[in-house]
Amino acid sequence: MAAGRVLQYLLKSWFSKPVHQREIYSWIRQHAPVVKIAEIGLGSVKRAQEIIQFSQLYAEDQRIEFLGIDMFEGRPKGDGMPLKAAHKTLNASGAKVQLVPGDAAMALPRVANVFRDVQLLIISADQDADSVRQAITWIPRMLNEKSLVLWEVPDAKGNLSFGRYTMAQIEAMAPAAPMRRAA
Repeated sequence: MAAGRVLQYLLKSWFSKPVHQREIYSWIRQHAPVVKIAEIGLGSVKRAQEIIQFSQLYAEDQRIEFLGIDMFEGRPKGDGMPLKAAHKTLNASGAKVQLVPGDAAMALPRVANVFRDVQLLIISADQDADSVRQAITWIPRMLNEKSLVLWEVPDAKGNLSFGRYTMAQIEAMAPAAPMRRAA
């Protein structure tokens, strides 16, 4: 199994496309086991599926828990996978999957108190930035001091990269309104 993990790590960290996603696999390996993952904006669910499978290599006997927030078939561009198909695809991985329809502003208030201690939170570039900003006060409830938030952003040429944020940095981004913390 160790040789398989090394080979999978090398493949993902050196050859996966798009290039900026290699950072995800390196972080998972360095902080293994990463068993609690959330993603806002799933699209085709391909990235989520690959992240779950890669995390399972390092999870030992622990089950991966995955939270996905997306508009699914209700995406404005019509490019989303239907909720039922996404659930079936991700459940086939063996992970405990929770999928929540909606954008960040609608969905995060519903799940922030129940999906806690997320180790890795990914915000996709195709998500409405205003919706994420409206819900940003909910995100720290889901995190812990060791969590990483990767916010995917396009540059001027349209190339994607990740902005890296800690829980403290996400809390600092929250509006001046009082921080909503769990009781």
